[in-house]
Amino acid sequence: MSIKKYITISLAAIVVILAMIVVAVMKKMFTPTEGAKIAAYANPQKALLVIDVQEDYTGLKGKQPSLYKNIEPQLAAINGLIDKASKSGARVIYIRQIFDDNVISRLLGGRTIEGKPGTELDSRISVVSRNDFTKKRSDAFSNPRLDDFLISNQVNEVYLVGLDAAYCVYNTARGALNRGYKVKVVKDAIMTRKNMSDILKRYEQENIPVTASSEIDKM
Repeated sequence: MSIKKYITISLAAIVVILAMIVVAVMKKMFTPTEGAKIAAYANPQKALLVIDVQEDYTGLKGKQPSLYKNIEPQLAAINGLIDKASKSGARVIYIRQIFDDNVISRLLGGRTIEGKPGTELDSRISVVSRNDFTKKRSDAFSNPRLDDFLISNQVNEVYLVGLDAAYCVYNTARGALNRGYKVKVVKDAIMTRKNMSDILKRYEQENIPVTASSEIDKM
């Protein structure tokens, strides 16, 4: 076998292996997690989960161009809900996607890589607590610290806002339902790069409750 042919075959094998690794990583990334069912609390509480509204995705200071355009109404709705939750005593929790700094992460777009400023919350988002949880998968419950925090605060109902409605919001909703939480996705406070009507139809088909910020007086 010639050196040229050997190099060609070797490179092809490397490409195939990398493709298989990426497929395996993506499958795990977008699979909702399972967990133990939460208890019935005597004084159940609520929480607002602000998912992945970070500089590298929506911000003006992160990796450009921004992936989500014309999102000022959604950001305003999110901040309005943060204010309502804070005033009513509900827990406000910020979820951030963090990718390891490796070849696969860079092949997948190179956003929200660990240690980079783009991992921070969009500077336009109101921060009212230090309840910050990071994740490496789409489902926020893939970080067991989130479930532990909710359980320790006797939370049994979560409101979900942020992005992406087709992936991280969806999989977090499924992860919450798998554990027995009540879930409400706030439709005017979520963002997506896909067709929102199709996503909301999927939520309806899978019995994922959806509401609007105007229907939430307090939490």
